[in-house]
Amino acid sequence: MSSGSITVPTPKKRRTYVRELQGPSQSESAPGKCLFPTLPLELLAEILIQTNSPRDVLSVARTSKLLCSTLVCNPAADFIWRTIRKNCLPHPLPDPTPNFSEAAYAAFVYDGGPCDACKEDTKEFYASFAIRFRLCRSPRCRTGIRKHLMDVTTIFKGRAREEIWVPYMESTHCFDPIFDNAWPENPTILMKKSDWERFRADYAAFSALSPPPSEELQKACTDQIAKFPKVMELAVALQKWKSTYVTMHSTIKTKNEQWAMALAAQEGWDGNDLLKSRSYGSLHRHKNHVLEEVTLRDFLPIKPLIEDQLLKMQIHRQNQENEASYRQRRDDVEQYYNRLRSAGTVVPSLYEFRKLSVMTTMQGSVTGSRPNSSGLAKDMKNSALVAELVAADLKTWMASAREKLSELLGFPKWRSASKTKLHPLDRITARFMCQGCGKVAKRYEKERCLDFPGVCAHECPSNNKKDRKQVDWSVDRFVKDDEASNAVARLLALVGITDEDTSACNTVKMLGARIRCLSCEHASIIMDFPTLIGHSHRHDNMQMVILPEGEGSEYPFAAGLSARLMNMGSKPQKLRSEVNYRCRHCIPASKSADAGTDGEGQVSAGESIAKESHTEDSQTEDSQTGNQNGRQRIRKNKLRSMNFNALRSHLKEVHRIEMVSDEDFFVQTPAK
Repeated sequence: MSSGSITVPTPKKRRTYVRELQGPSQSESAPGKCLFPTLPLELLAEILIQTNSPRDVLSVARTSKLLCSTLVCNPAADFIWRTIRKNCLPHPLPDPTPNFSEAAYAAFVYDGGPCDACKEDTKEFYASFAIRFRLCRSPRCRTGIRKHLMDVTTIFKGRAREEIWVPYMESTHCFDPIFDNAWPENPTILMKKSDWERFRADYAAFSALSPPPSEELQKACTDQIAKFPKVMELAVALQKWKSTYVTMHSTIKTKNEQWAMALAAQEGWDGNDLLKSRSYGSLHRHKNHVLEEVTLRDFLPIKPLIEDQLLKMQIHRQNQENEASYRQRRDDVEQYYNRLRSAGTVVPSLYEFRKLSVMTTMQGSVTGSRPNSSGLAKDMKNSALVAELVAADLKTWMASAREKLSELLGFPKWRSASKTKLHPLDRITARFMCQGCGKVAKRYEKERCLDFPGVCAHECPSNNKKDRKQVDWSVDRFVKDDEASNAVARLLALVGITDEDTSACNTVKMLGARIRCLSCEHASIIMDFPTLIGHSHRHDNMQMVILPEGEGSEYPFAAGLSARLMNMGSKPQKLRSEVNYRCRHCIPASKSADAGTDGEGQVSAGESIAKESHTEDSQTEDSQTGNQNGRQRIRKNKLRSMNFNALRSHLKEVHRIEMVSDEDFFVQTPAK
């Protein structure tokens, strides 16, 4: 080839691949792929015609877009709907009017919708096919139907068939099981109120003489009047078909229930359990739905599955009964425990009380022994033997606790022949604290420590809030409360009695609010005996004095007021919001009688508390207000009224008191 010639490239041949012969593609052989929608129309028709129910064909058509397009939007599939409609039970459906397609007609007859009375969805047929009025099974909806309908019989005076083109109710018996006296023999004209309002406007324009109706309106109304008889004839035929359907459904349902009861008796099963089982219940409802009777041919293939389900139902029911019985026994034990506490018996916490041997036997367990629950409460209340066994278990349980706690008080293995001397744990100087949680029950909130019954009944909260598992009780968690014990011993010395005396508790309680704390040197703090125990934790070595009878502070002491104010509810909240409380710590001990009581100054919860207690030091800041008279009034009035929330903030900020107690404040006017 010469150098000057042009070389034409050889065209490449298109590469071809020979697909090897192999089985179906992976997508076609996937186990989850459904091939039913891909069936030819002829095979699909043969399958659907066997159902004999347009409702089933509707369900199939609504499963996918492909089936909907094949069965609903395809005119070639109308023969399927037509054949099934003529073979459906209880007898063939009447032919539809020309405005219905076969699929739309099936949906019109079988579909549910909202109840016209309560607006809740229901699967019931139309109560009236002519006016498309639907009711659910609620008796309230069926008794109040008249308020949704309009009786226009007297308005047309026998000219209804010639002048009405809007369908009205076929019969006044549409809501009854027996359908009779239907159109056109029915003289009563009942219309939906919404239909009547629209029809009345059109009828007024159609029948008006001046101006005459337009040709378009006249033609439209005339055509509707001509079609009206066919619409009503179809509605009446559907009402008769529905009445037959309902009767047949009731008959089939009764027969299937009787057959199920006979089968259950033959197999030794419970009839109600059989109907509630998943497999047979589904079969029973399906047969009722398609108006067919259940036969042995339907039952035998699923018999092993039904028996397995019935066995599971029996086990589940037995477990429920065992749990209910166990729960009842636990409630009986709790009631017995509460009766012992009310009687003053020293008992452990309920969690520990259930662990006693006699209580464990009586409670039983869910899967183990199950005593008779119905007689347990009566036996525990009246049986002397049970009382003796419980007392013996409690004595055994408390023996080690009493020995350990006595050692903490300095009385190891204490014994005494005297009947007038109290046991160290029963004395008012026996005070303990839990070193595990440091908390006390609500009844000990004022004292902030525990006596021996409180130690026994103490429950430490769980650290895991999600688990909430109760903590086992242990005597090693408790230590002696030296501050409270020393304060009580010092008070007894002032009274002149010892803690061994059986009358010591009543004696100190009779003192009332005549105990004054000398350790609070800045103020005159008075209190009663229970408040003294809690107050002693504020001082390492609390000193006190007993005021002479009849002599006390001019500001009365209100026992239990702080607890009332801290409660939940609308009344305590209202009391807390009142600007009626004053701080005792702000009254100088030497000038308590000269303190101002006019109550003009007030403090709210949001006001600065630090500024309140140092009013004289903040005179330069007050000069910005320009009110000299107000500044002088605040400077002279150290005892200021405030609401309870402000009082708590004041005590915490100024006096470093975290928990408010009765001795820390008083009320200007007594709280109701």
